[in-house]
Amino acid sequence: MARVARATSRAVISTRREARDASRRSSAARRARRGVGTRTAAARSSDAARERELEYLERASTPSDVFTERAFGDAALAESCLRAMRVQWTHGYASAPSGFARCTHGFGEILAGMQPAACDLIMRECFEATETRSVLDPFAGGGTTLVCAQTLGWRAVGADVSPLACFVSANRNWRASEEEVEVMLESARTVTDRAGTREEKDGANDEDASDVPRSWRAVRDALREYLASDAFVGAPRVAEGLWFCMSVALQRTQKSQNKRRHKGKSKGKRGGGGDDASRVNAETFLKTVEEYANRLEQFREECAKHAGAPAPPASIHNVDVRKFKLSAEDKVDAVLTSCPYPAVYDYLSFARKVRAGSGAVVPSSASFAARSGPTSSYVNTVVPGDRNWPAGWTEGEIGSRRALRSDPYAFKDVWQREQEEWLAVVADSLTPRGRAAIMVGDGANIDTRASIVAAAAKFALREVAGCTMKLTTTTEEGRVYNQARTEHLILFDRA
Repeated sequence: MARVARATSRAVISTRREARDASRRSSAARRARRGVGTRTAAARSSDAARERELEYLERASTPSDVFTERAFGDAALAESCLRAMRVQWTHGYASAPSGFARCTHGFGEILAGMQPAACDLIMRECFEATETRSVLDPFAGGGTTLVCAQTLGWRAVGADVSPLACFVSANRNWRASEEEVEVMLESARTVTDRAGTREEKDGANDEDASDVPRSWRAVRDALREYLASDAFVGAPRVAEGLWFCMSVALQRTQKSQNKRRHKGKSKGKRGGGGDDASRVNAETFLKTVEEYANRLEQFREECAKHAGAPAPPASIHNVDVRKFKLSAEDKVDAVLTSCPYPAVYDYLSFARKVRAGSGAVVPSSASFAARSGPTSSYVNTVVPGDRNWPAGWTEGEIGSRRALRSDPYAFKDVWQREQEEWLAVVADSLTPRGRAAIMVGDGANIDTRASIVAAAAKFALREVAGCTMKLTTTTEEGRVYNQARTEHLILFDRA
């Protein structure tokens, strides 16, 4: 059995090497298909950077000896799907890999998402023939699709049921002006100076003591007071960006502390540390704002490099996608999304956890509190002391892990109905002959490719290509087992 397994493994590796060689031989043709005749004089100034990016993508998207992959449908499109999935599996989703423009990708933590380089590759290669100028992500998450779309000059529309996802996405997609960035930086410096001279509260008489750890209250209070004062000259959008940075800085600090606790290096209470910790956290806040400012500037520069007029700002909607509808004039040429995997995450539960424990957003003026839009629910919701959250924080999630635990026998039927409901919205949102790309992984013993293809067919969405990736291991005894969740990338055309 062991010899058979090793022989089989050698044969698979040999086949993959042949595929890798073929992929490398066709790299020049793929580069030409992506870039010929589409660049302006301004865009040509970034040729060197783009060439480095393309070289990186060629390395990252060649076949791997450790992945088991299968393609189907149109050969050229299927190859592009495989290349995108190899990038996704090689680098994960958290941030842009080396050689790819970081912009605001990965700034602010959410549960899961699409790898920016994979997203960009799908847009350039899988949507090219459709002459795409607009895209919808019905599960926008942190806004990766929307950021990538704007750097290509496309109109971007996103929807997500999670208030946290919309808060992160809106701030990643903020096309801040130079003046707004400078006001934000100057405000952060002022807040840092003021926080460093404040005495730390013990929480006994602090009405917001549960909002943030004790060592962060000096920063929170200094930020709140400054934004409410006449000294702050920025718009409410700048104020929200500052609160977003505080939330990010606080999350990073807590994550670092948790790692140290797991390693046995720290046994202190949450949020402790005294005045020194408060000063350190104030500096952490300033560094986070400076990083965010640099990312925003790079995002703005990337948006200015493409041919043609700049894309409009992304349109983001905090709504259950099944209740979402685009007007006739707003319909899109393409849909690109990574939809929920069956029974893998509880996105709304995570959103409540972040908002309660580290979402340090507090309206600091009447104009700020009155703001409407995709972040209003996150910004203006008061954390309930009795855990009785508003409906927008508890309802509308598709395929949650909690739903499986609640009724495991009905989960599969409910899942299939939910796929039909959101794919009906996708079909309705696309222009004639528009294209949809859906990334999804298996879970709860559901073959999600078969599930989504069957649901899509009901709404004239025709499967044209795709691929499946899995990571398997063969033991010396010949047993084969999955090391990671099987994932699919499926392309549909609207008939």
